[in-house]
Order: sequence, then C-alpha cells, then structure tokens
Amino acid sequence: MGTLYDYLKWRGDLTFTEAPINEVDSMIFSLLSYLDLKGIVPEHHSEMPISIRTAANAFFSKNPDPKKISMGVIVPKEIITLFRTLKSTRRFRNVEIRAYVNEIDTKKQMQFSAMSFFPGDGTMLIAYRGTDDTLIGWKENFNMSFMPVVPAQLAATEYLDQAGAYFDGDIRLTGHSKGGNLAVYAAVHCQKPIKKRLVRVWSNDGPGFGEGMLSDPAYIAMRPIIKSLVPQSSVVGMLLEHDENYTVVKSRQVGPLQHDGFSWNVMGGSFVHLQNVTDECKRFDKSLNEWVRSMTPEQREEFVESIYQMLSAGDAATLTDLVASAKANLLKKKNANDPKVQKSVQKTIAALIELNTKNWLKDVFQKKDPKK
Repeated sequence: MGTLYDYLKWRGDLTFTEAPINEVDSMIFSLLSYLDLKGIVPEHHSEMPISIRTAANAFFSKNPDPKKISMGVIVPKEIITLFRTLKSTRRFRNVEIRAYVNEIDTKKQMQFSAMSFFPGDGTMLIAYRGTDDTLIGWKENFNMSFMPVVPAQLAATEYLDQAGAYFDGDIRLTGHSKGGNLAVYAAVHCQKPIKKRLVRVWSNDGPGFGEGMLSDPAYIAMRPIIKSLVPQSSVVGMLLEHDENYTVVKSRQVGPLQHDGFSWNVMGGSFVHLQNVTDECKRFDKSLNEWVRSMTPEQREEFVESIYQMLSAGDAATLTDLVASAKANLLKKKNANDPKVQKSVQKTIAALIELNTKNWLKDVFQKKDPKK
C-alpha cells in the first residue's frame, strides 16, 4: 500500500490542470494548514498570493533547523518533511497561497486557522486547520457537545464569505479533524451566492455536530458535495451526530493513531477504501452517543469545564506544557486540592466505561447466538 510520498512520486509531475484535484490532494492541503506561516503568507484576501515554493523557501530560511520547529505533541512533525517535498514537485510548487489566518482567543474560547490555495486550474481551495496544540482549541472541541455553534465555526463561515468576495471561480473546502467540521459548517452556512460555487467539501476524519444539524434543509441541500472520510477505527470522526454517508479509509496504524493522515493508505489517485469501520469502532460510537445523550447540556458543560480546569492547571496553555515535568507536578498539586473537579470527571468517565462494557458484552452474546 502506498503513502502520501508514493502518491507524490506517481503524480507529482502533473499539474492540477493535467490531473484534477482528488481526495489525496485534499488531505495534503489539510495537513499544510497546520504550518505556522505567519509573516510568510499574506494575511488578507485582497493581497497578492505567493507560491508554495516561495513560502517553503521562506519558511526553511526562517527555520534552518527542522529539529527545532515545534508542532506540538499531537500534530505530526512529518508535515515539515511534506512541505519540503512539495516545493520540489511540479504539481504543488506553483500553487499559490494567501489569506493565512491564525486566531487564538481564550476569552472567546476559539482556535481558528485557515488559508486559501489557488492550484492553477481556475479554482480556489480553502483549508481549515484542525485542533492544534493549544488547550483552548481542545476546550472549543468539547464545547461542541453542548453549544449549538462555537466561535471557530462562525469564523470559518466568515472566512469563506470574505474569500468568495475576492474570487469568482469554483471553490473547494477541506480540513482534517476539527478542520473538516469547520469546512462542512461553513459550506452549509455561507452566503447563497457562495454556495452555488462550491463544488466539493472534504471532511477528513472530522467530528460531527450537535443535534439538528443533519436534518437542517441547508445541510441536506449541500450533502451531495460533502465527502467525509474516516479510518476503519475512527474515534474523532465518530464524535457527536455524524452523517452515516462516509467513506472508510484503510490506515496502517491502530486505534486513535489512525487519525494521522500520514497513516492512510494510498493507491493511485485515491485512498484505499474499505466496506465499513471495525466492530470496535461501531461499539465505541454507540457507547459515546449514548453517553452524551444521557447528560443534559448543563451536565456536559460542567464536565467540560472540569476537564479544562484540570488541564490548564499551573497556567498551562498547550498540550506541550502538560507533558513538561514542572507542569505535570503543578497539575497533580492543584487537582489534589479540588476534589469537586476530580469527582465530576471521574463520575462522568466511569459512566462512559460502563456503557462501553455493556455494549461489548451485548456484542459478545449476539455473536454467540446470532438469533438474538
């Protein structure tokens, strides 16, 4: 089975006018959205774009030692290698970029980043970043469980509307993880003239939405152009209410590690597709949804706030902070003095474990006796 790099060896010499954008290209653009290109890529839609090759040269000139580039503890550092590879391919090197935005707002509880790509085929592709290393980004993800809309979703819609005002051709949207959620939300809620120009929306293992989204006529109208891809043991893509019309992709990793786009197997111009997700994935999806539905919005909010208090102990702002020994000690010390927070988290997580165990036992007995 091939990798993203095998794909680039196979198709890297063909421009996007010679070979149209496909789902593998979509993942590559999604991964590029995790790069810190502040001061390199123009920040406004009205400014002239720069090529990937120019941006990469500036990036590596600014960061001569790749080992010192921090991507955080969850974002694959392999993106740096991918960026270096792309600038040498005929397919990607002349793709232009503009409107790089990266907004972290703890008061709004928002983590949002996006950039616009121009592949040279007369279209524009917007890539929304997924959850990064910031704790507030994770807090915003959790907020989706009890809030009808989060700030990043509104920002994603506004970004698309603004981009569409400066570009009059067809538009594609993509994103990995939360970025996939933002791409779908923006497509559903953008201005009508923009919707008419959307030709494809990719959600690469992006989480679902709160109640009501999937039955919204605006979502149903956009559904034909939305393509959701999840690995066979997806966790993130199964969160919240999600459309069952997804494409399953084979990953070389196991469990939650399959969320990494670099682990997805490639064959030709697409990923390797499977018939369905694993039984374990189905069971976890069922348990998780039952768990969320068993709580009121107020209970979900209390749980999220408790988790966030625990994670942000000692003024930690990122996951990287949490893995540092000094921060870890502060975390333990603060939690020891806050039994209410501990009790709330332990009780809620115990309920999820209990549900998952019950569903596992049901699966076992059903396999033993298929008639039941």
